[in-house]
Amino acid sequence: MARFEHISIFQSVYILTLEIYKTTKNFSKEYKYTLGERLKNIAHEILDLVIKTNAMTGKEKLFGIAELDYKKEALRIHLRLAFDLKVISAGQLGVFNEKIEEIGKQLGGWQKWANQ
Repeated sequence: MARFEHISIFQSVYILTLEIYKTTKNFSKEYKYTLGERLKNIAHEILDLVIKTNAMTGKEKLFGIAELDYKKEALRIHLRLAFDLKVISAGQLGVFNEKIEEIGKQLGGWQKWANQ
């Protein structure tokens, strides 16, 4: 199996997942077990997909990258929902969006590399 700990996208997604855990623990009971759990699940799915995609070869790697991009956007939408419900602040949303943008750039680089 291919190693994944050394790739920067894994590190970025891991840090994002940790930040989501730290943030959702402060959600009110109304949102902790619904939106909070959904955010954590999506973050875990992204982390798992990075590991899985790294082990893929050829065209299947491109499909994995496309799935990662979809999950990244799903996470962005759910974070926006948390902001609109006033569960996270504008500052927190900004930090999360910066991290998601960084991951998006890394995905783009990974996709260019996989296309070669």
